[in-house]
Amino acid sequence: MPTSSSTRSIDTTFLRLQDRIGYLFNDPSLLERALTHPSSTAEEDRDNERMEFLGDSVVNLCVAQALYERHPDWTEGDLTQVKSSVVSTTGLARAAESLGLRDVGRFGKGLPQHEPLPPSVYANLFEAVAAAVYLDGGMESARSFVLRILGPEMRSVAETGGEPNCKSLLQHVAQKNFGVTPHYRLVGSSGPDHDKVFEICAHVGSRAFPQGTGRSKKEAEQTAARRALECLEAESMLSASGSGECAPETQIEGNVC
Repeated sequence: MPTSSSTRSIDTTFLRLQDRIGYLFNDPSLLERALTHPSSTAEEDRDNERMEFLGDSVVNLCVAQALYERHPDWTEGDLTQVKSSVVSTTGLARAAESLGLRDVGRFGKGLPQHEPLPPSVYANLFEAVAAAVYLDGGMESARSFVLRILGPEMRSVAETGGEPNCKSLLQHVAQKNFGVTPHYRLVGSSGPDHDKVFEICAHVGSRAFPQGTGRSKKEAEQTAARRALECLEAESMLSASGSGECAPETQIEGNVC
């Protein structure tokens, strides 16, 4: 029987995804299930929720073991801080975006079509794919996948002592979603010269976000970027649930520029 053009298209898409993942599946149905969000199916045991559960442990173990082996002089606290940042929702969401999982995932009407997904959904997709690789090829294949994709983030976070670079992340989000580069404005400062506190606002386009403070301008900019990201993430999650407003705790009022 001839193969339909839609089937060929699906096969090609999955082959390209496996190339980005760096692993060729013996059982492609595992990858297919990993990409099936619960909103897209009413059938029991056909979505990726169980795989997310397994993938969470797989990703955490791979990252924890790599950090343990690469940094023998680090304390438990150092290891925990860096791992927590690398496997955070934000970190895994970026990894999922880099693989293009939005374009191949299966989603229902409850999620926005052709728009960025909430970071938690992206992160869950990455964990499910990690579980699929583990189930198909074992721990070594899973470790190779996880470290290849998360390796750059691990090195970057390790260099900053576990503190996420919020300015870099906000720039990524702003350019991807709004086509602009964020900028920062000094609102004011207080205290003596040897102990000043700076107040800075992050701007994305014409929009100003709640101000951040810090003992240096660099620290204040990082705090301002983090506050902007928190608000944008809250809006994304509310948008997915039918509301486009910023969450009450991140409403831009009172201390905006």
